[in-house]
Amino acid sequence: MLGKTLSGRYHIVQHLGGGGFGQTYLAEDLQLPSNPLCVVKQLKPKSTDSSTLQTAKRFFDREAEVLYKLGNHDQIPRLLAHFEQEQEFYLVQECIEGHDLKQELPRGKRLTEAQVIVLCQDILQILEFVHQQHVIHRDIKPANIIRRRQDGKLVLIDFGAVKEVTTGAINPSGNTSFSVAIGSPGYMPNEQLGGKPQFCSDIYAVGVLGIQALTGLSSSQLPQDLRTSEILWRDKWLHNMPPQQVQTSLELADVLDKMVRYDYRQRYQTVTEALQAFEQLTMVYCGSTTASISEVSFTESADPFEPTATYPRLPLVSDMPTDTMESKELTQALHSQQQPTSKTLGNLSDGQIADETITPLVSSRKKYRKLIAIGGGIVASVSLAFGIYHVYGYTMSLAESQWVQRISLSKTLPGDSNSFSPVAISPDGKTLASGSEDGTIKLWDLQTGKLRNTLKRPPSSDKRSKAVRAIAFSPDGKSLASGGEDNGIKVWNLDTKTLLHTLSEKSYWISALAISPDSQTLVGGNADGYITIGNLRTGELQNFFAGHSIIVNSLAISPDGQTAVSGSDDNTIKVWEIKTGQLIHTLTPPDSRRVFAVAISPDGKTIASGSEDGVVRLWNLGSGKLIQSLPVGSASINVVAYRVDGHTLVSGSRDGTIRLWDVRTRKVLRTMPGHSEPIYSLALSPDEQTLVSSSKDETIKIWRVP
Repeated sequence: MLGKTLSGRYHIVQHLGGGGFGQTYLAEDLQLPSNPLCVVKQLKPKSTDSSTLQTAKRFFDREAEVLYKLGNHDQIPRLLAHFEQEQEFYLVQECIEGHDLKQELPRGKRLTEAQVIVLCQDILQILEFVHQQHVIHRDIKPANIIRRRQDGKLVLIDFGAVKEVTTGAINPSGNTSFSVAIGSPGYMPNEQLGGKPQFCSDIYAVGVLGIQALTGLSSSQLPQDLRTSEILWRDKWLHNMPPQQVQTSLELADVLDKMVRYDYRQRYQTVTEALQAFEQLTMVYCGSTTASISEVSFTESADPFEPTATYPRLPLVSDMPTDTMESKELTQALHSQQQPTSKTLGNLSDGQIADETITPLVSSRKKYRKLIAIGGGIVASVSLAFGIYHVYGYTMSLAESQWVQRISLSKTLPGDSNSFSPVAISPDGKTLASGSEDGTIKLWDLQTGKLRNTLKRPPSSDKRSKAVRAIAFSPDGKSLASGGEDNGIKVWNLDTKTLLHTLSEKSYWISALAISPDSQTLVGGNADGYITIGNLRTGELQNFFAGHSIIVNSLAISPDGQTAVSGSDDNTIKVWEIKTGQLIHTLTPPDSRRVFAVAISPDGKTIASGSEDGVVRLWNLGSGKLIQSLPVGSASINVVAYRVDGHTLVSGSRDGTIRLWDVRTRKVLRTMPGHSEPIYSLALSPDEQTLVSSSKDETIKIWRVP
């Protein structure tokens, strides 16, 4: 491979190491100025038949997507490219200059309590992002954490063990199912050894690392209670060590003990919980005396070989200690297979696909002599091809990940004193409509933010408020419906910018609107709780009935156009048959909370609702049963909207915050503070690249994926 150029771009200059799953090389990128160094990882399937290669490529691409989205974090190496060439697969990743934590934590080296707190916090903060991407790292250890030379920050590497965790991969008992155990002896908890890792399995590994930093003992030296299998590391248990060996407060010891509990259900269940515990320690015990990790002296580890073991799953036995004889034998076998030809650089990790040895960089160029930590390890997904199994189930697509991570504020348009200021985006994605207090509707160029037109109602002697409270574009793009405090639903011709007709003029002011997918039917809700159903094109009123006892806050129509859903201040969600007006279901949130927002998923199966208790709820449209409650906080959820793919839900809150939800995992992917007052309206463009929010702070904000 030396001297070979892959994909016409990556020139191989040095073999760095390898093992049973592949080889790793140092390469120059010939297409970038100064030919920067990068790391090329070669994965060679054991079988080359067409079926295996096809399956291998599918999983290889899926795992590359995982690495790509993880690389959006500053402290995780970026995936630069992935490709197939001559029936072999390649990953190209950035090089990280620095040293690994094995040099900061050699045997016998002990950190202060303050330093351990900061160290654990730094690692957990990176892990918090990793877990938000639905990934369990499964190999947290000093060799996989790099102190970056340029800024001293920690960088988490070796995602060769990453696995997507989804509801589809969780069995009824709540455990994820993996067919192999991947990790490092000493840092791998029992459930992971049994092939059933949890998110808190990574927390266990960080806890072991913290105990290692406090005691100066390697993970393999930490004794265990033979009865409970708990790690015994406090002074009274270390009979062979001096009493001053462990110097720590009971509070920190309790936090670390909870992180490494043998029963995963007794640990912190999320990284956020663990971080909160450390934050409390920092406030109470560290204060202004908290030491910087940069003060830790760097000493090379006495044990440069710390393998990542990949071996058949062992049964879960309640009294079986993590460091079993089998795992020791396997570790010894891995050591015996390694035949180093030169000095192993402990700071140069290759994802631990094997106990690779790194030969000195022979190039005369100075940059080759730098200590380089290689991030992102080998990801392999098919046992026949790579020896690691992929978790079947949901994997967030690259497009989804990019949308969530990259969408940002692009423009801010002036709103008006209308506290509701409804907004909508035209089906062609070119026009933004916003309602005003004076009864006009402004049409903006969505791309430039410039005002194009203003729709004005005919002059009237009516002195009542004219404020527009709801607007909706027809899916065919020909009409726009509006409703407000001047009563009735107005339908506008978008070609001529004139009023076509007004429905239900005698109804009280209109508070919610929805138009059927075929652009035929208009459904409105008013402040008295009445539901209006009419023909959008003719203006004919088809039905008018009392649906709720008080104001209808939100309306949605199913994709098939047959069903309408309404949410009200009467603490109910109601499901209607549009054609007859017949009530199908009445859904009542727990504790009888007012419902401010409803939306129907693009597949027509799920209702999302937002309530005054700050909870997003998911309901089965067919049965009316509550599926899941997604608590946000005390701020009410004023508006919810699905993306077209149906996988992401956007919510706007009374606290001015926009949240992006993954409806499959029921987790917040991102929180975007953008408004200083409550958000009352959201709109998504058809191409999903633009999000518009409107708030009581009298601004309309346009968010885009750059």
